[in-house]
Amino acid sequence: MNPRAELVSTGAELLSGRSVNTHARLLGERLGQLGIALQRDTTVPDVIDTIQETVRDALQRVDLVFVSGGLGPTNDDVTRDAVAGLLGRRVVMDEASLHVLRERMTRAGRALNPARERQALIVEGAAALSNAVGAAPGERIEQEGKTLFLLPGPPPEFQAVLDDHVVPWLIERRVGDGALPEELLLLYGLGEADIVQRFESAGFPPDGVRTAYCAGAGRVEVRLLPEPGVGDEPLRAAADRAAELLGADVYARERIELEALVGGLLAEKQLTLATAESCTGGLIGERITSVSGSSAYYLGGLISYADEVKVRELGVDADALKRDGAVSEGVARQMAEGVRERFGADVGLAVTGIAGPAGGTPEKPVGLVYIAVAHPRGTDIRRNVFPGDRHTIREWTCRAALDLTRRALQPA
Repeated sequence: MNPRAELVSTGAELLSGRSVNTHARLLGERLGQLGIALQRDTTVPDVIDTIQETVRDALQRVDLVFVSGGLGPTNDDVTRDAVAGLLGRRVVMDEASLHVLRERMTRAGRALNPARERQALIVEGAAALSNAVGAAPGERIEQEGKTLFLLPGPPPEFQAVLDDHVVPWLIERRVGDGALPEELLLLYGLGEADIVQRFESAGFPPDGVRTAYCAGAGRVEVRLLPEPGVGDEPLRAAADRAAELLGADVYARERIELEALVGGLLAEKQLTLATAESCTGGLIGERITSVSGSSAYYLGGLISYADEVKVRELGVDADALKRDGAVSEGVARQMAEGVRERFGADVGLAVTGIAGPAGGTPEKPVGLVYIAVAHPRGTDIRRNVFPGDRHTIREWTCRAALDLTRRALQPA
């Protein structure tokens, strides 16, 4: 049987909502690739008794326990003290970590004061795991046949220690039997209920295959998993059948963000892209440029928030703005075609909408967004009414815009 793991996330900022806890997602993904199941993620405040109780319970249930956060220099960073007390050990200075910390402070022109030195403390008997992007090392502690990892709380540091030390250690010791087989489909345009209806109408999935779903803003992830004894070929055949049932709404059969997929299509076809954004305020451009190598196909964009900017910079007809309003099919078309012409791009992408919470009317409600993609074969336009608050509507708009671009680049 593959080993099981639990994560104990510490920090009042996680419970108060001031910070978003992304550790479980990353850890679950990394462990899943090794065939190790992350069974539970428990978030607790920076309280020694609570941390000890939670870690003690986890150690009784599973073989691998990960604790994130509480390794810094402040008085509420109590994780190492809590774990040391639970295991009946001392907290000691790790000289190697202290040396690295001293050199780092010297290069930065900062003093190594006692508060900073506390970051080099570890639980007695622990193996210090160097932190390539932060000050406090992670720790690996063996205790009565169980393994306990203490990892820094900041996400970049958590990932660095996990990838540099924890995963290689698990691989070296062959902890886990390798990831269980699965097939993946990523969709935009269909909701979970729509997908289930299509599957049920077709008598899908077949015996020996089960489905799992994960939905986000406009995106649904469908995983196909085999029952015991089912091999790769039946699973792959089931995935092919699922893709056939779901059609063009399937945009990938591997984990990839839409911006990376669109970028790959543009690069493959040697096409360029320019964007004109209103309600998203530059978020689409940010998504596109988050992909390494995007300078090869992304020429730039305009945040044409005000009507006069739409007219002056994109050539939108002022009379059309007065007659139809900025949030209209005609204006979206002119924005996409205008930005394509202005930048000399092969593809022009434009969005205009009402993100709210104010500005909606019965005829044009909050969430109404027009998206247009101008390309060599013409201009595609999609009218949408997205649910949610301002942040959610803008997120839906970004994904819908990238998906419409993807469909323009992958004509049926």
